[in-house]
Parts: sequence; C-alpha cells; structure tokens
Amino acid sequence: MHSEVPSQSYLWGVLSERFQTALKLQLSEIWRLSGLLEEYGTIEFELTREREERAIIEELAGVLVRTVVQEALARQSANSSGRGAGRPRDAMTPYLGPELLTVFLRCHDSGGRQSVATAVDGKPKQEEAGQLFEFVKVVIEPLNQYLTTELHRSPLSPSRLARAALAERLKIARSIERDARAAAKRELLLKTQS
Repeated sequence: MHSEVPSQSYLWGVLSERFQTALKLQLSEIWRLSGLLEEYGTIEFELTREREERAIIEELAGVLVRTVVQEALARQSANSSGRGAGRPRDAMTPYLGPELLTVFLRCHDSGGRQSVATAVDGKPKQEEAGQLFEFVKVVIEPLNQYLTTELHRSPLSPSRLARAALAERLKIARSIERDARAAAKRELLLKTQS
C-alpha cells in the first residue's frame, strides 16, 4: 500500500486529468443529480451552462484529488508515528462526504437520506436511495477506480459517505443552535441586570 504523498505533478497533472475525463463521461448524470440541470437547463443559458459544466467537473476532480492527498497524509502520519497494528483511520470519508454534500446543497434544499426496502436471496433488506446517494455514487466512481486498481484498496461506500456528510452537517447545525441559545441567554441576563 502506498503511504507516500504522490508528487504535485502526478496529482494535478495525471490524476486530476484522469478524474476529469471520467467525470466528463458522467456529465449528464452529474448535471441532473446536482440540480444544475434545473438551474441552467434551458437553451437561453447555453454559454453559462457550458462554463458551469466545466467548472463543476474541475471542482469535483479537485475534491477527489484532495481526498487522495488527505488519505496519503494520514497514512504517512500514522506510519511515522509508529502507530500499532490495526486498520488505518479512514481519512477520506470525513473529508469527502461533507465536500460532496456542499456541492449538492447548492441547488437542493436538503440532502436527506432515503432507504428503500429490497430483497436479497429472498431476505428483506434495506438499500440506500435518493438523489444525494446517486450523486455521491456517480462522483466517486473515478476515485474508486483509482483506489481499487492502483492502490489495491477497497472502494469507498456512497452510503457511508452520504451518512457521514449528513451526520457532520447535523452536528454543525446543533452546535450553531446551542451557541445561539447560549447567546440569547447571555443577552437576556444582561438585560435583566441593567
């Protein structure tokens, strides 16, 4: 397994181009799932749409490359610190999930998860579904290809990425809510003291 951070020229020259090429092949799906089709779908916005298509592909490829860097830095740090046996900490999911959710929420009011009932070998199961899940699944395909073929690692789970992103968003929202309540209490206390 690779634990070195790849060179800048490889990351931004080779890997970024590879990710962009793969994402361009899925452009219509990315465009639809991200909500940009509804935003820029009409013919009168043709020039804006072309610019936005290029921008979303470049942005998503950059997110995927930075995810590779996050993972390589985390592994390098773990190796140099003499970390003991066991599975290495997942550095990709906490970074990639929220980044993809942020892109998704530009044109969507929420990113809620959906589970649908299904059956596998006659046994009832639940399966992830919904536009956020589908968006994440399509966007991470080039990264999963890189992970499995070049690094010989397991692919990332779109379900896990979506859950992690939504959990992080909820944690931030609760923290903001707590801070707002605390500020309101302080303000009320100051008013009663004066």
